Amino acid sequence: MRLAFAFAALSLASSAIAAPTPFTAVYAVSRDGKVIGESKVTLADRGRGDWTLTTETHGTAGMARMLGLDVREESQFRWKDGMPEGLHYDYRQDAAIKHKQRHTDFDWSAGQARVKDNDKDFDYPVQAGTVDRHLVSLSIGEALAAGKKEAQIAVAVKDHVEQQQYRNDAEEEVKVPAGSYKTVRVERIDSPGKIRSWYTPGKLPVPVKMEQTQGDKSVIVLELKSAS
Repeated sequence: MRLAFAFAALSLASSAIAAPTPFTAVYAVSRDGKVIGESKVTLADRGRGDWTLTTETHGTAGMARMLGLDVREESQFRWKDGMPEGLHYDYRQDAAIKHKQRHTDFDWSAGQARVKDNDKDFDYPVQAGTVDRHLVSLSIGEALAAGKKEAQIAVAVKDHVEQQQYRNDAEEEVKVPAGSYKTVRVERIDSPGKIRSWYTPGKLPVPVKMEQTQGDKSVIVLELKSAS
């Protein structure tokens, strides 16, 4: 079960936009309508053009608490033409019955991604602007802030680059623990029904709400509790 964000290389020509302000956002995490944990997402400026996006998820109720679920995901990246470009990525999931790790290095001098997934190694070519899966939500938020309706995002997954396609599908008002928001709903159109998220363009560069369907058909929902 992956609780952190599934949070680009745009296929559309776009003008560069300013990087967002560093922030911290806290989300309630539920599975099939039952609260199971909490996620904290932090965007930080490391200086010299490098940034980090970190998500920490902890099980606080139900089976997630019993199993001691602890997930940490961190992306180091830089801004290129107003969009994120991956540098390093780390994922760690610890629980009583499952441990999982993944590390990705983007070697831009060679145009390669070097991935270690648990005890397996993968090496494959990447195009400029490719991001890791954790940066997808931030890439979508920046595309929306630039006024884009559709985006194709090059995402380095375990053993290849996946071309993910997203579309601004509708305007909706949503209510989450942090309050009510006027949002745009974004759908992943190359894999319908898998990921749906709600953004407030120009305010917060990550969703105020996200739904993600798991392989077992359960639905993980993240809802914003606070942002600063």
